[in-house]
Amino acid sequence: MTFSAQTKRELCRIEPESVCCYLAELSGIICASGSVIFRGRGEKRLCIETENNALARRTFKLYKTVFDVVPELVTLHHARLGGRNSYRLTLANEEASFVLEGCGIDMSRRTVPKDITTRKCCRKAFMRGVFLACGSVTDPGKDAHLELVLNDEGFADALQKFILTRFNLDIHKTVRRGMVLLYYKEQEAITDTLSIMGAQKARFAMDELIIQKALRNRANRAVNCDSANVQRTVTAAEKQKAAIERVLGGGRRGELSEELLEAAELRLANPELSLEDLGKLCDPPVGKSGIYHRLHRIEKMANEMEGA
Repeated sequence: MTFSAQTKRELCRIEPESVCCYLAELSGIICASGSVIFRGRGEKRLCIETENNALARRTFKLYKTVFDVVPELVTLHHARLGGRNSYRLTLANEEASFVLEGCGIDMSRRTVPKDITTRKCCRKAFMRGVFLACGSVTDPGKDAHLELVLNDEGFADALQKFILTRFNLDIHKTVRRGMVLLYYKEQEAITDTLSIMGAQKARFAMDELIIQKALRNRANRAVNCDSANVQRTVTAAEKQKAAIERVLGGGRRGELSEELLEAAELRLANPELSLEDLGKLCDPPVGKSGIYHRLHRIEKMANEMEGA
């Protein structure tokens, strides 16, 4: 099961705080995926179709709980789509009109119903309904992405404004293959949205991923830093060793003081050691700065020999 499906299953298990939240969630589902079909003799049918079995059961329950109506539920088998099933819930005529009016929805000009979303809990429930109907979110571990796919641009614009003004989240908009997409790619915005809708397990999974990534990145930086330090130590040691060999090989050993000679011999014998560790081998021990200056004086003598 995908992370998106797991998230929706979690959302479908939420028990809203009150009947008004049931209503707001159902309103979100209908606004995002409902359609009205007119047939002969003035017949009117409100349809919701989904491939998500949990959402079909959830919508059926919301219809019964809020409006005490029982929709016709039909399972459709799609042989051309790998044998997948979809579920269609239908209300007809007076029941369809009753539900649409109760949800504050005008299907000819869809928007976010103001009367339904006045309370904070209801705004969250409405967002939950919208996501259940048309949303998806990528699995943790992949590039962060949450999107809502809508077929009504007017409603998409209203929803985008609603999310910005009510939740202070700037959701992006684009059009693809005739559908309008509202989406986030920012990890923080996605986790905030999951929390708003009540998907706390999904939120924690995302948060855990962020922590793991941060720890992994920190470990990688530490390894890279250590590798760079080792490389710098090796490069400096090779340079110092070459300078010492030039000075000693050039007959200038007698010009080296006891301290410089000690530093030279220690470096030749321990090319892999850092300056700090090399200084500890001196008698008496010297600090990193002290051993550096001794070796630097030898390098300066070697450079003078080359320039002579």
